[in-house]
Amino acid sequence: MMKKSNRSLSMASLAILLFALAACGNDDNSGAATPAATTLSATGSEAPASSEAAADPMGKYDPPIEVTAVRSVLSTFKFENGDTIENNGWTKLYEKELGIKLKYLWAVDASQYDQKLNVMMTTGKLPDIMPVSGSKLKQLYDAGQLEDLTGVLEKYGSEKTKELLNKDGGQALSSATFKGQLVGLPLNPGSTDTASLLWIRADWLKKLNLAEPKTMDDVLKIAEAFAKRDPAGNGKNDTYGLGLSKDLYGLFAGMEGFFNGFHAYPTSWVKDTSGKLAYGSIQPEMKPALVKLQELYKNGGIDVEFGVKSADQLIQDVNSGKLGMLYGAHYMPLLFQEGKNNNPDMDLRPYRLPSFDDQPAAPQTSFSVTEYYVVRKGAEHPEAAVKLLNAFNTVWPKEQYPSEEIGVNGSIEKWQYALLRGTNPTANLDSYKRLKEALEKKDDSVLDHTTGQPFIYKTINEYQAGDKAGWGYALVFGPGGSQELLAAYNANNGFKPTEFQSTPTEVMSQKLATLNKLELETLTKIIMGSAPVDSFDEFVANWKKLGGDVITDEVANWSASKQ
Repeated sequence: MMKKSNRSLSMASLAILLFALAACGNDDNSGAATPAATTLSATGSEAPASSEAAADPMGKYDPPIEVTAVRSVLSTFKFENGDTIENNGWTKLYEKELGIKLKYLWAVDASQYDQKLNVMMTTGKLPDIMPVSGSKLKQLYDAGQLEDLTGVLEKYGSEKTKELLNKDGGQALSSATFKGQLVGLPLNPGSTDTASLLWIRADWLKKLNLAEPKTMDDVLKIAEAFAKRDPAGNGKNDTYGLGLSKDLYGLFAGMEGFFNGFHAYPTSWVKDTSGKLAYGSIQPEMKPALVKLQELYKNGGIDVEFGVKSADQLIQDVNSGKLGMLYGAHYMPLLFQEGKNNNPDMDLRPYRLPSFDDQPAAPQTSFSVTEYYVVRKGAEHPEAAVKLLNAFNTVWPKEQYPSEEIGVNGSIEKWQYALLRGTNPTANLDSYKRLKEALEKKDDSVLDHTTGQPFIYKTINEYQAGDKAGWGYALVFGPGGSQELLAAYNANNGFKPTEFQSTPTEVMSQKLATLNKLELETLTKIIMGSAPVDSFDEFVANWKKLGGDVITDEVANWSASKQ
């Protein structure tokens, strides 16, 4: 699946690709994972727009209403057949099915959006509906400029919309709720897929007569053995144990999973011993992990060149049989298909995160909401926003609304034209459960055929029949795969979500890049032994002085506003 020419595919793109295969197959006309169709309904032709009949989640306003909005348009958007952002399959659907005439006051490139919105916020002349970041959501709420959507969502939200918005346990909705008022509809791709797992060459374990890891000590011993005992069997000293990239953190070869084994949660926000929110990267639990990483580097278990190695170089190391262990996200095998093709004996497997003590390690997860849809205070029809979201979460009849018009037509992603978009935050977990049942029963009728599940099912079956090209998908969605482990964590509340569930605050946006650079440089020096572990304490002090304390205050204010 992953050929040499595809090595440079970004980690983020791969994660999105896998999510799309699990959640949005070619037969889905909506662009969201919506297994069940919604029956269309309309009010009587003489009913006014304000009538109770319009409370139907898919009820049509008659006469039609006009709703104003603003939005960003990515430079990658493509249009055809005379479509524009103001006039396309979605705007036509809104008017025909819902009686909503969508009028954009402006639509600009994403790089200009915040500046343009700031001007509108200053004048107080806001549109009815607008997409905003978490920090803008809070700013608008504090200024009293947002409509409370709590009752509106309850009354007008379709069954599918409510289901999708609550599938993460209500975390995303909670992030948009202040003092009991829901002031935004979150676009939430979910967080479970941001958790790290430990990936190990099980064939190397077998060759060196090593047991599967149960503790962090096991991880360290395996890493050293992989580096020193020639697991490749070529008589050369050309392998190393634990893979790190120069970035230290991230979905690929990120060290979050290693630190989680010591109950440390870098880049995340946690509750400290006093119950206040604190930045995980500066907590004392980080130091024992750094001690072990420094020792492992000194003992040869980590590549001496990790400080300059990119993710692409690490992918090559795995595919060429030089690296035996790394932490990373659920989709790791899709990056290593070339290695499996070159060496059919390569047996990479995912493992739960080992812990350094008798308490289970909890994989940290990131807050994934990037956008909220908000309604200005005093809008005549705040429920229109919910209805537009319902429309996206509806599987429309292909005869009326073919995918080529509102979904995908070749390289043109027309689902992005929709003003409000929905997501399934547990799409991959849902797909895993259905695929598990289908594989066990040998019956694909249990699959959701509006998604990519049939493709993955076919690919896994072909792999089990001997076609190694399906190895990657089998390791993600098949028996013993990464989604099976994530499903077990999820079922037992085993994740450690970040406590700060919002997009960056104002000072975060200004200072975090500098603070992240300071963190990366300090930790890299400590791991390489060019700085003592105790220099971590100096880093903490500098982090606080250079803006960290202000950011912590911002997070505390956010937390207080949720009470």
